[in-house]
Amino acid sequence: MDEALLRDLTPGVLAVLVRRGADFAAAEDAVQDALVEALRVWPTDPPHDSKGWLVTVAWRKFLDATRADTARRRRED
Repeated sequence: MDEALLRDLTPGVLAVLVRRGADFAAAEDAVQDALVEALRVWPTDPPHDSKGWLVTVAWRKFLDATRADTARRRRED
């Protein structure tokens, strides 16, 4: 696992999520979740496009968290 690569890619991945409309704190959480997933998956199945993989996973994590928060708010109302 190339931890230096992950450190180098993190700011760019974060920037993509913010440009797509995620607030900074939520984007940061999603990127952290994607990094944890990368540490789990990459040793056995490294991607060809590391940044693209991280962006995709982080964006999905962001969407999942947003949907869960919306559902929780609806239940509270």
